[in-house]
Amino acid sequence: MFPERIEFLQRKFGLLFSPDDKVIFFNPESVTHCLSLSFDNLVTYQTFYPVVDQLETAGIKCVQNISQQKFNLAIISIPKSKKLARHLIYLATKAVPEGLIIVDGNKTSGIESIIRDLKKRTKIANVISKAHGKTVWFETPADLQIYEDFPIVVEGSFETQAGVFSSDGIDPGSEILVDAAAQDLSGAGADLGGGWGYLSAKVLETNSISELHFIEADFNALNLAKNNVNDQRVKFYWCDALKWDAPKLLDFIIMNPPFHYLGKAMPSLGVDFIKVASRNLKKSGTLWMVANRHLPYEDAINDHFSSFTELSGSKKFKVIRAKPK
Repeated sequence: MFPERIEFLQRKFGLLFSPDDKVIFFNPESVTHCLSLSFDNLVTYQTFYPVVDQLETAGIKCVQNISQQKFNLAIISIPKSKKLARHLIYLATKAVPEGLIIVDGNKTSGIESIIRDLKKRTKIANVISKAHGKTVWFETPADLQIYEDFPIVVEGSFETQAGVFSSDGIDPGSEILVDAAAQDLSGAGADLGGGWGYLSAKVLETNSISELHFIEADFNALNLAKNNVNDQRVKFYWCDALKWDAPKLLDFIIMNPPFHYLGKAMPSLGVDFIKVASRNLKKSGTLWMVANRHLPYEDAINDHFSSFTELSGSKKFKVIRAKPK
């Protein structure tokens, strides 16, 4: 685990660290990941709102963009997306033009392939293996421009990017939900966990929708959605969907709820999204959701809604329409 490896690094290679270092930490997953570092000179880079909220509550500065400020040391805890991991390493070389870059990851996150590629492109100072993962470090300047990631265009007009949900194209579950629900939506609604905006863009093709609240926890996905969903009826929220409350009860909610949290499977997230939907809908409102068939959401829907119907879906996905209690 990351805390074990970073503490080991500090004990065995203490000269790498100085209390006076200005440190930028890319992709910490929790406050615990930061505990062995001095908060006074620490800036974190994190785009996932629930983690940002935890960090800032603990008094840790958190940014979503690399500013003109420069640092002596960068630490990267790599995500599972290889493209995003490489992009974060590239950003680190920009934030630390002369200093040290430490790259850490669990074996299940693909750290070994990242290290193999880094060895081809820059001089690696050392590699340690501990606690089911590896840590590597190198000095800058280092030319890793090739790691920079850019948005791509899918289906002719939608922008997406490494690290966001369905980064390589339109999610087939979302397509099925649009086909089932788009013609029956009217009034004020919300897209819970809207990602890069496909669902919202498609349902807004009907004029019967008066306003749409777009809720997304991933800062990068939200910015993509702002370009993909170019409609004055939309209000965007960068926030934790589980804590979101609509300004007034809604006529409909559409959602393709996540079942992973920071790359780890967490089917209970879908249950929590169902609870959020139930408290934000009018009694006359409707929930439209799509989910993988193996996810057992029916009991939760029974608990929080008066009735539900499964509509035409596919072998992999089910579409559910539910009416509030």
